[in-house]
Amino acid sequence: MESSWKSFRVDPVSAPWEPARYNVVVEDGREYGRWRRVLRRHSHGLTVISRYKAPPGKAWKIVGKAPELGEEVFIMEGAYYNGSGRVIAGPGTFMFNAPGAVHGGICRDLTLFIHCCSGEPDELLSVDLVDFETKEDPPASGVQIAIAGK
Repeated sequence: MESSWKSFRVDPVSAPWEPARYNVVVEDGREYGRWRRVLRRHSHGLTVISRYKAPPGKAWKIVGKAPELGEEVFIMEGAYYNGSGRVIAGPGTFMFNAPGAVHGGICRDLTLFIHCCSGEPDELLSVDLVDFETKEDPPASGVQIAIAGK
């Protein structure tokens, strides 16, 4: 199978932030959930930046299954937590989720750079908004990602 490869660039205004279907609006009137910005879509790989934001006192508990060729994830900002509120992966952490691997974590405010090697995103197995309190904050990161209007 032959593929056509072309160089390109994605400017801040050329790819919109797409909200997830599970986003919620709570009492404070703000929307919380996940926003995704597709940087590249090709049969070789889907490359996105995903930003998660939970309401105060809550967190997103997400479990997914990696696509057939796996996925690469780099934490730009924020953290994954364990069930007792401790950071298990913070800014600068790189993870490879092997093909078919079930993986996930708990996050409050998290920005990820993701490359899905097969060109398909994870299969979401569960997405839950849970009551949550952290025991520690993630280390600071120098990476800043802004979502217009968020």
